[in-house]
Amino acid sequence: MSYPIEATLENLHKLQLNHLKYIPYENLSILYGEPISLDGQDLYEKIIVNERGGFCFETNALYQWLLKAIGYQVTSYHTRLIGLPPEEQLKRHRMIRVDFADASYITDVGIRIALSRKALRLEKNKIQTDGYSDFRYLSGENQGWNMQYKRKNHDWENVFSFHQEAEYEKDFIMPAFYCEKHPESPFRQGPQMSIFTDKGQITIANKLLIISNETKIIERRELSSEKFEKYCKKYFQINLRDFQHI
Repeated sequence: MSYPIEATLENLHKLQLNHLKYIPYENLSILYGEPISLDGQDLYEKIIVNERGGFCFETNALYQWLLKAIGYQVTSYHTRLIGLPPEEQLKRHRMIRVDFADASYITDVGIRIALSRKALRLEKNKIQTDGYSDFRYLSGENQGWNMQYKRKNHDWENVFSFHQEAEYEKDFIMPAFYCEKHPESPFRQGPQMSIFTDKGQITIANKLLIISNETKIIERRELSSEKFEKYCKKYFQINLRDFQHI
């Protein structure tokens, strides 16, 4: 990617993939009691300077500021996860719409599963692929837009729904606070981590390590506390001992 970066669709695809490969999705701040700040400078210090990651309200916030600085026309949406678990979910996911002259695209770097490696055109019923999974947007009266994805040899699965209502930065403070502090928040139940590789993905969910290559799982194992610390360092470049001072 050449510099300065131009606000093109091709570069948007590259930015999304590189973010997923080099900045992990992780909720360790929440688990270890490190205060969450959505201030832009604080996010820059945490994610870029200190080489950490974050969950959607952190990573997509910083990513949006990068896109705006480059010159993209961006809008943030607040979405409701409608996949697993099946019960009703709060709106607790942030994602980004990027507008070009002829079309709008959804770009997202803040979810652990069902995430495309490239920006997806916001067009009803259009099946799109990132080379590993298929994606499509459906449109309905009640849920607004509904994003679905389809893994190889699987049926279509719901991921999230949203309405095209622009959100301000302050609109994300309350849902982020819920994710950080509420005892029923899924982010407080165990580690949720993900980073992409050239041809796959590495995830840790509740200390279950899953490594995939293309569409196949090549390693799956339960992690002891010692192994969890080891693999946080090996795959995510995060040293858990840095949290001992908190």
